[in-house]
Amino acid sequence: MTLNVLVVTAMYPRPGNQGSGTFVMHQVEQLRALGHSVDVLDFPGYRSKLEYLRAAVEVSRRTRHRSYDVVHVHYGVTGLSALWRNSIPLVVSLHGSDALVGWYEPLISRFVCSLAGATIVASKKIAERIPGEVIPCGVDLAAFEPKSKVEARQRLNLELRRKYVLFPFNPARSIKRFDMAGAAVAKLAAEGVDIELLIVSNVPNAEMPWYYSAADAMILCSDSEGSSTALKEALACNLPVVGTNVGDVTEITEGIAGVEIVEQTPGALAGGLKRVLYPAADFVFNGRGAMERYSQQKTAEAILRVYRRVIEQRYRTAARDR
Repeated sequence: MTLNVLVVTAMYPRPGNQGSGTFVMHQVEQLRALGHSVDVLDFPGYRSKLEYLRAAVEVSRRTRHRSYDVVHVHYGVTGLSALWRNSIPLVVSLHGSDALVGWYEPLISRFVCSLAGATIVASKKIAERIPGEVIPCGVDLAAFEPKSKVEARQRLNLELRRKYVLFPFNPARSIKRFDMAGAAVAKLAAEGVDIELLIVSNVPNAEMPWYYSAADAMILCSDSEGSSTALKEALACNLPVVGTNVGDVTEITEGIAGVEIVEQTPGALAGGLKRVLYPAADFVFNGRGAMERYSQQKTAEAILRVYRRVIEQRYRTAARDR
């Protein structure tokens, strides 16, 4: 059965911020590839709280004029814009900080989820705070695959012999701990390693596999994560990762030799980077095989099962109330 879905989000790639909500875009594209009709209401919530009111008006308008089977909201606070959706089943996806950071966003998320037909959470740690079905964001294995390191560096005008540690996040987002990553790389540089922190944000999604392939390692030392899409993309491109035990990092990297999970200190991160950057001569890193379990298609199929469940619940409730 083909489903008509309205996705509501304040995170979606847009000019000037190409990296925002790429995981939402990937889900939408995969649902469409599986034959479903998906409309996207992407609104600039970063501008002001007034945008949430405008989005609420637009959700109400759209759900009056089209027969949607499900409204799927990404991020807890965004759910406020879908409260006037004309009795259409609501699914809410929580991605991390909306459940784990501070108090008011988790409070709003709990309220919105209490009114939803189903809650999807990106990791077990989120589920410990706000109950929901754990469905981590997937990775597009067709797009994110290893490329020639030499070709990637030439394309990006990077030095061929230098060690590059990828930081694929906006350094202005303090929660990503750019300061910690920079301090770890600086420590290695002080020891004489020809090394550079490669900072990448607001890059079109199609370009990211080249950066993953050009780097020698990725560093992930955030204060909070839901289920890191960048981590899965890096591993799909066979890029070793040095990270801390945040979000579901240990679950994602389970069984992958050559990944370093360390304490969140510059010294521990530098030590992990050194081990990753200088492996044994006969060691070949392979993270891609383990990412099959996080394929975008499997994620989309799991989400579709949630959709069908809430639709069935709605029909049962309607039949009981007649």
